[in-house]
Amino acid sequence: MGTHTDPASLYERLRDDGLFEESGEEVRLSDAFSTARERERAAVAALDEDALADLREAYVDGADVAATDVDERTLADAVAVHETCESVDRATSLHVARSLTRDGLDGSDPHVPDGFVSLSGDEIGRFLDAHAAAVVYCWREECDPCDAVRADLESLRGEGLFPDEIGLGAVYGPDNVDELRESYDVGAAPTVLFCAGDAVASRFVGNPGRGALRAETELLIDGV
Repeated sequence: MGTHTDPASLYERLRDDGLFEESGEEVRLSDAFSTARERERAAVAALDEDALADLREAYVDGADVAATDVDERTLADAVAVHETCESVDRATSLHVARSLTRDGLDGSDPHVPDGFVSLSGDEIGRFLDAHAAAVVYCWREECDPCDAVRADLESLRGEGLFPDEIGLGAVYGPDNVDELRESYDVGAAPTVLFCAGDAVASRFVGNPGRGALRAETELLIDGV
């Protein structure tokens, strides 16, 4: 099925394949798709550059979008659409994923900096193994310093500070207390870990300010 399929027909296919659930007049993304989306976001975040490029090319083939315009989150969402909806091809899955983002249905957590991948505690190790270096932001809710750090990380990413080879991850502390404490010595939020390979090279606890985040990131990049 091509990306120019009639929208009404496409919606019916997506609904029948289980992407959406209807309850009266309410329409929501299915739990099955939401679960697949989180799983694929973590999986895509753990890919090396060559595997990521190959996967991206597989989904832009036949689509009206350039590979450079497809970020990792949208690509992972497209994989989840294709996994959930057997009748939808890869190019159409990418079209659907981009539509979900435009419509505000991409499941983004407002506490997670834009461009950062949400990770559970047991996903951190694989994430670090997949990147030469990484920045991991550990946060909690109702935390003014966390909000300030999140905003600074978003701003720095928007300026292009983080090159593609630097992994960007975010971990919700209260759900991952044991793993964070035992494996990464994290006991407070916000904490920002600067990791070289699978080792923590440095960290900030609390809100260090935008300048300090920039300086530490530049040191991390210089070592890659």
